[in-house]
Amino acid sequence: MNARERFKKICRFERPNDFFTFGLFCWNDTYDRWLKEGMPVINMENVKEANMYFLGYENQNETIRPNGAIQGLGKNMNPPWAPPLEPLFEIEMLKDDGTYIELIEKDGSTVRRRKGDFISMPQYIKYPVTDRKSWEMFKKRLDPSTPARFPEGWDIMSDKNMNWPVKPEHNGKKWEERDFPLGMFSYSLCGMPRNYMGLENFSYAIYEDIKLLEDMMDWQTYFAYELLKKVFDSGLKLEWVWVWEDICYNKGPLISPKFFREFMTPRYKKITELLHSNGVDAIILDSDGNLDELMPLWIDAGINATYPLECASGMDARIYRKKFGKNLIMFGNIDKRALAGSKSDIDREIAKTKELIANGGFFPGCDHHIPPEVSFENIKYFFNELYKLSDYPELRKEIV
Repeated sequence: MNARERFKKICRFERPNDFFTFGLFCWNDTYDRWLKEGMPVINMENVKEANMYFLGYENQNETIRPNGAIQGLGKNMNPPWAPPLEPLFEIEMLKDDGTYIELIEKDGSTVRRRKGDFISMPQYIKYPVTDRKSWEMFKKRLDPSTPARFPEGWDIMSDKNMNWPVKPEHNGKKWEERDFPLGMFSYSLCGMPRNYMGLENFSYAIYEDIKLLEDMMDWQTYFAYELLKKVFDSGLKLEWVWVWEDICYNKGPLISPKFFREFMTPRYKKITELLHSNGVDAIILDSDGNLDELMPLWIDAGINATYPLECASGMDARIYRKKFGKNLIMFGNIDKRALAGSKSDIDREIAKTKELIANGGFFPGCDHHIPPEVSFENIKYFFNELYKLSDYPELRKEIV
């Protein structure tokens, strides 16, 4: 059974005691540490070699352009982060005092950063969207019909389009001839508008200019719908679609359930109905923080999967499985703090994973990017213990 078939069966709760590791997702500092500690990977300009070393083709999972949500512009899909603007803003340096710099970034925001640090959160000075006039200008960069959204070769498998080394038999072939799951970063209803104008301004606008927020959410929905429709109209099928929100913190949501039901649910349903009607197995909601208040509403709106289930925010996939049953596919929930701890800490996460893969519907992975506190010895131990859990001998292996 190939990776595509396994992914679909796990999503459908039809393959017990198997797991698919959806991605490695590491900060560059983590890779740098592992290289110093003996990771036998030569090329770190992309994730191809690292993916092959840890995951292999049995866990291959690829992403197509165009991108409709947040994207990592840096090495290995890391920061700087930017929304799917076309074109992106030109970086403009405004001040440099030797320690800090002030600049306009690719997303149009004006920020203050420590010089040389493009990973840490900056101090935001000004956001690109401040009122209706600035929004009308900004959304021209979110035109789904821009030719650059679908660059030449977007619909074929090639080395430049993939995060695993392209197999010789796939090179130059259409994506539909693949043997692995394929997906697309597609939608952000609330997360992106919040980034366009800042959380404080977004929160005030709920009360002071709700019509502006509605127009922004309508445009996000139109933007995603048109991109997805063009993909599906080409004949391409997708196994997963990513919905990026990040609208929760460790105690709960940044917006109220009432706001969600009134302003978000109808717009979500337009997208999720399109995805379900085109056979997408996993519609993955990406939000850190505690999701307890909003997760039932996301499920009601057609979302059927979530990532990363952040352990430090109280998220436990075992509780969610009891609560939501087969209505929710889960990705992540491996505690990054345990990966940085002792082998017994990791063993507890392995035991949790064994329980969760028993009936399918769970894809184990770190509950966000793997931090540099995790040693190479620990991550090898984690994967080697994980691979022992499979009921399928052909999927068991040892990382040396």
